Amino acid sequence: MEMKRNGIKFPTAIEERIAGKEVAEITDNHCSGDLVYRVGNDYILKISDNRERLLRERAVNDFLTGKVGVSETVLFAEEAGYAFYLKSLLEGDTLVEKKYLRDPGELVRLLTQAMKMIHSVDTTDCNLRNSDSEGTCFIHGDFCLPNILVKNGEVTGFIDTEAAGVGDPWMDYAWCIWSLEHNLGTDQYTGVLLDALGIQFDREKFDRYTSL
Repeated sequence: MEMKRNGIKFPTAIEERIAGKEVAEITDNHCSGDLVYRVGNDYILKISDNRERLLRERAVNDFLTGKVGVSETVLFAEEAGYAFYLKSLLEGDTLVEKKYLRDPGELVRLLTQAMKMIHSVDTTDCNLRNSDSEGTCFIHGDFCLPNILVKNGEVTGFIDTEAAGVGDPWMDYAWCIWSLEHNLGTDQYTGVLLDALGIQFDREKFDRYTSL
């Protein structure tokens, strides 16, 4: 039977891979305009009319597989002007869960752990660059609380990686600070975060990157 969601027909290869699994739309914590579905306990399916964005995310995830936790590519297909990216489900809760927001000290610890993980990725053989910054560090590019997953008190990995690549670490610092303040509703813990990261606040870079 032909499978459709939101009036979009799924490619045969996608239909066959997810047959018999529950498909549920995810509407929280993403603003790209893409359609995002959880497929059983196995996969995430992204559907977009922006083919290049999904190709970019696939390339980043393929590069990061085995280096840090990311969803691994299962299938990429196209149908009637839409791109379909099926990837493995990465386990963990996002850092916007209330249990983390109620414990800012633990939240800062996890953010620091995640930052060190992504910035320690070896860029020697990386041909992926973040298009909005210059630098020599591997960065996430959208380092916000909803894009970091945690399980059993440890960071398990990253989602929404399409902006990742070699760039300026301050792009990640800026979005991390912004997201912490936005989700806690206060800047009370910004100094704690800066100390944990071992950096000084840079107003020029913060304003530049958070205005993109």
